[in-house]
Amino acid sequence: GQSNVRGGGGGGGRRASAKEKAEASSPDDADDAIRANATSLEDRVLSSNPLLESFGNARTLKNDNSSRFGKFIKISFNTDTGTIVGASISNYLLEKTRITTQIEGERNYHIFYQLFSGADEQVLAKFGLEGG
Repeated sequence: GQSNVRGGGGGGGRRASAKEKAEASSPDDADDAIRANATSLEDRVLSSNPLLESFGNARTLKNDNSSRFGKFIKISFNTDTGTIVGASISNYLLEKTRITTQIEGERNYHIFYQLFSGADEQVLAKFGLEGG
C-alpha cells in the first residue's frame, strides 16, 4: 500500500493536495461510470470539511477561524481500477479545555454558536444562555 502525509499550517494547501492526489490515482483508461462514482465520493469526502471545521475551529486572539484540531483522511482505492471505493476521516488533538474555558477575547468552537443562533428564548434559557 501507499501512504501520503500532508501537514502544514492554515492555508497550507492540504485540502487541494489531497484532492490532486485522489484525482491522480484514477487511471486514464478507467470506465466513465466508475470515474463519475469516484468523483462523487471524492466530492463528498472533501465537502465534509466545513462541517468538521465547525466542530474544531474557534476564534482566537490571532485568527477568527483557527483550527484547533487535526484530521486523518484515509482513502481506499480499488487495486484493479485505481478508483476511490471508500474513505474515512478521523479527528484528533481536539483542544478540549476550550469547551469550558476561553481566555478573554477568544471564543468556543463555532458549532456551539451555530447550533444556538436560531434558538428561541426558551431554549436559550434552558441552557443558561439568555442575554447573549
